Amino acid sequence: DGLEVLQYRNRHGLNAPLIVLTAFGTVETAVGAMKEGAFDYLNKPVDNDRLLDVVARALASRPDKRDTDYAMIGTSPVMEKIRRQITLYAAGTSAVLITGSSGTGKELAARAIHAASPKKNGPFIKVNCAAIPGELLESELFGHKRGSFTGASTDFSGAFSRADTGILFLDEVGDLPLALQAKLLNAVEEKTINPLGSETSIPIDVKVLSATNHDLPGMILQNTFREDLYYRLNTIHIHIPRLCNRREDIELLVITFLARFSKSANKTIPAISEDVIRLLHAWAWPGNIRELSNVIERAVLTCGEGPITPDHLPRAIRDMKTTLKTGVKEAMNLNSREKKLIIAALNACKWNQTRAAEKLGITRNTLRYRMKKFGIKNNVK
Repeated sequence: DGLEVLQYRNRHGLNAPLIVLTAFGTVETAVGAMKEGAFDYLNKPVDNDRLLDVVARALASRPDKRDTDYAMIGTSPVMEKIRRQITLYAAGTSAVLITGSSGTGKELAARAIHAASPKKNGPFIKVNCAAIPGELLESELFGHKRGSFTGASTDFSGAFSRADTGILFLDEVGDLPLALQAKLLNAVEEKTINPLGSETSIPIDVKVLSATNHDLPGMILQNTFREDLYYRLNTIHIHIPRLCNRREDIELLVITFLARFSKSANKTIPAISEDVIRLLHAWAWPGNIRELSNVIERAVLTCGEGPITPDHLPRAIRDMKTTLKTGVKEAMNLNSREKKLIIAALNACKWNQTRAAEKLGITRNTLRYRMKKFGIKNNVK
């Protein structure tokens, strides 16, 4: 059964993350699975989207991944800012809250913080607060003593203990049950934990990172998230933007994914047509980087030995081809107007870029990027 497979993996020192999917879920088997190191535990019937998401996260968590896989890819001003934030915030011990829509790369940012921190040689322990049933989550976080509840046949070290001297990443922290939030707050503030069934406090040396795509301030107003916990977790904040808000990074991401998936498929990196690049730039990317990664992986696997063409893209993206020419013309008109607006602002500010950026409501780095994009040269003599 599933527990025997987990035990076999552990005995033979294998690294594959394992997900337990069962039609006969009980608290006892769930605790046993987590104790044996299951990546996640799902009950049948399972939602297909949730299952795919868990599998994708399990693949991304493999311990044989190189640090370079966790780099935040992109040359846009916002990604340059995020990389600077990661370097700066990794050095300290303060809690970091990472926000952004699903698929934007919040876990990659967390792993990049770990790789850049003094705790990089310590463990990186991830807990998905949405994936573990509420009745098991307290034990998963803080551990338990033998006999503390039905099925607790042995002592169990929780995530805080396993992350000692390293980093604990609380993914989907907005889904943390309200009843557990006070205990989490105490652990983060006091740097001690009390396993279930134990009256002894255990000191911990853990840097806490958390991530969510929920509106936590809105949840505070609805009394579903504690305000004091929010401010404790949000000592430092990093927001990962949607892919549609940093389209200048799409081409570099495409190149990266082409190389990665071609290598895993043991094939030469395929050429990619200009029509495909235009379609990828025009698509809204509701699934963000995760969606782009899936699209490129599918294209690499289906293009054979030839180039990637629009026929290798999902139908929804392919169907944009008929309206793309009109969209390109409109984009050209928008670009022309944006260029004129930037020049007007620079002229009004005597080509002082800092003041012009403030007038336009953008950062100086963004202004400089736009000037380079439109070929606007500094007119100061």
